[in-house]
Amino acid sequence: MNEIDDGDNCVYQALGIPDAGDMRAKSDCVMKIGLLLESGRLSKTDAAQKLGLSVEELNEIFRGKFRDLSVAKISGFLEQLKNSRG
Repeated sequence: MNEIDDGDNCVYQALGIPDAGDMRAKSDCVMKIGLLLESGRLSKTDAAQKLGLSVEELNEIFRGKFRDLSVAKISGFLEQLKNSRG
């Protein structure tokens, strides 16, 4: 069994995922999107509509199914939602 160093706290790197940095960046953006929705200023339905996604597609992203999306795409989603609040 491999010993896991928890100093970095990046599960993708600990698992030896080749694109660990990108996966961490994407998961950080998804987490921030979730926090925006938790603020209550935007519903999941409204967020999905603003992003051009179905609610199910947005749910899949929240479930971690974002490997096929680029960092730029997901960070763009975050920026769109941040700019639409208010």
